[in-house]
Amino acid sequence: MIRARLVELEFVANDDPELLAHMAMVEAGGTGWINVEPVIAEEHEPPQPGPFAFLGGSTHKVPTVTWMPGKRLPGGAAKPTTVGLQHAAGPRVAWRLRDLGLPLPAGWRITQDHPRRGLVALVPAETDNSVVIDWLLRAALVVCTVPTTGRWLASIHAGLP
Repeated sequence: MIRARLVELEFVANDDPELLAHMAMVEAGGTGWINVEPVIAEEHEPPQPGPFAFLGGSTHKVPTVTWMPGKRLPGGAAKPTTVGLQHAAGPRVAWRLRDLGLPLPAGWRITQDHPRRGLVALVPAETDNSVVIDWLLRAALVVCTVPTTGRWLASIHAGLP
């Protein structure tokens, strides 16, 4: 079993050098993932879902972006990176993003687009991390149902040997 060390990082820009350095570290380590959420001012925080929320629609009023690099294979090749977007935007969010001028980049492959479980895509391993995080954060802003502060909070789960 691999344990994960949690580091939290607040940032503003999609090309934040510290975030990109953490992405490179997680990628080089071969284990771990990063979750990112927009920071919401206290007065705009959505109410907590009730006990029967699981029966209704999505409870992700504030979207969560997940980035997990593909594992390195023997011989140096890498499996695709997996990205996710939990949201409350309803069904077929990939189509909605496309219609709003934010289509999935070329080469990305959708593996799930579900209103409750979110959007999941495979990204070619050679795709630059700055391109990936830029698209993910722009998509998160499009589907966010509450006003944001313009800041982001990353939870970096780096694997420990």
